[in-house]
Amino acid sequence: MALSFKHKLLLATPVPATWMSNVIIHNVYIKFYTDVIGLSPEYVGWVYLIFNLWNILNDPVFGFMLDKMKYRPGRGKFLLVMRRTIPFMLVGLAAMAWSSPSWPEWVIFTVFLLQLFLFDVASTFYLISAISYGFLAAPTREDRIDVEVVKTWVGNISSAFATILATQLLVGDAITEHTTMATLLMGVVLLNAALYVIPAIKLKDPPELYERGDAGEESVTWTQLKKDAKSIMSMRAFWAWFAFGTTALAPMGMYFTAFLYLMDHVIRSSGTEATIADTGSMVVVLVLLPLLARAIKRLGSRTAIYLAFVPYLGGLCALFFVTQWWQVLIAYMFIMSGRYMMSTAGVALEGALIDDNERLTGTRKTGSFASLRALMSAPVTGTQTTIFMWIIAAYGYEQSSEVQSAAAQWGIRIATAGVPILFGVLGLVALLFLPYNKKIEAEISEFSGASRGEGTAFNSTGVKPGAASPMNELDQPGESMERDRAAE
Repeated sequence: MALSFKHKLLLATPVPATWMSNVIIHNVYIKFYTDVIGLSPEYVGWVYLIFNLWNILNDPVFGFMLDKMKYRPGRGKFLLVMRRTIPFMLVGLAAMAWSSPSWPEWVIFTVFLLQLFLFDVASTFYLISAISYGFLAAPTREDRIDVEVVKTWVGNISSAFATILATQLLVGDAITEHTTMATLLMGVVLLNAALYVIPAIKLKDPPELYERGDAGEESVTWTQLKKDAKSIMSMRAFWAWFAFGTTALAPMGMYFTAFLYLMDHVIRSSGTEATIADTGSMVVVLVLLPLLARAIKRLGSRTAIYLAFVPYLGGLCALFFVTQWWQVLIAYMFIMSGRYMMSTAGVALEGALIDDNERLTGTRKTGSFASLRALMSAPVTGTQTTIFMWIIAAYGYEQSSEVQSAAAQWGIRIATAGVPILFGVLGLVALLFLPYNKKIEAEISEFSGASRGEGTAFNSTGVKPGAASPMNELDQPGESMERDRAAE
């Protein structure tokens, strides 16, 4: 049974909630801390470098633990973890806006780092659980591509709220006072909270999703960890996909930060022009995305990614020559079309990789795959932020200067366009070694669909007779019963 649009929308919302959080943390707060709080770019670079080193240490452990976590009748597994971690993420997000510019720089640095730590521990558990749940609830290649299209719509529409507010606040001089900015940012945090809470209440985690391939009965030991890692890392497809993931689109993890610096210090646009350039390019991409998804299904995911590199690299090259905001708008139309065609096809390939491993070993290791992917991509993403900051600093960027020198503006162009081009070419080479053509993709998808059944997450009651409510551990019994009845 194919998923309805309502079901796709519910499955498409949990991960974009983390995208919005990442826009706030990795894009908005970076420029907020340099330009409003007054933390120097070098300190911000060190914060994100340490932050990502922490990710390297904790991600593999968390993913392995989630794989081995037992399904709890009446409570669930991955959805239960998502519900428990949401409050910690929201507290961390809100607190980061309230560091005071009057504090000594080392105090700002330390507090910012601790707040990121609180957010990251909760966010890592949440994101790995959300990815694991999504692959179970949408088991086939076609379902995953369709959910990814809706996910892109949800993520970009919601994140647009954060980016519009950011460009209005951080580009130009309309508002410069810290308390006013921090108060306005709380509106973004509230919208982000809604994206987390609504699917956490509406989705179900029935036992049928875990009847085949679940690793909940396996022990949490070093021997088991090595055995699982060996089964994953012995796959040629894993290494090819790992190399692609850590290179091709890695700089896009912080593209909006680069966009803000480009528009503010090179193009010298107004906040409104920057908003139109950013949102206008994404409107075009969102309109085209269903057609791109159809092309991915017809061509196969790997071939579709090859074709997507053409507009992606072409748009990046254009950023070396743009001088007007509307030229930036056109360049980003091509960049984002290629980027989202690659990411949509990439979800199908990543799901195929996990399913293929389950087909070979008999147990599902979504959390371990997600952890290894985070382990591989986190240092690169963090390094991208650090590279960006260090490049603009090396070319003479002055955070207190209203007008940047010609050398500093050229450094911003190199950091914004040159670095992504280099990483994109490396990703193309890695993709040559991925063994999943269209035929193999279809075979793996058929295995996954037969193992779980399409629509199982929504057709099941999710609660065995006599079992406790899924929300018992989180809510008062009376409130939980009311919400369950409303959901029914």
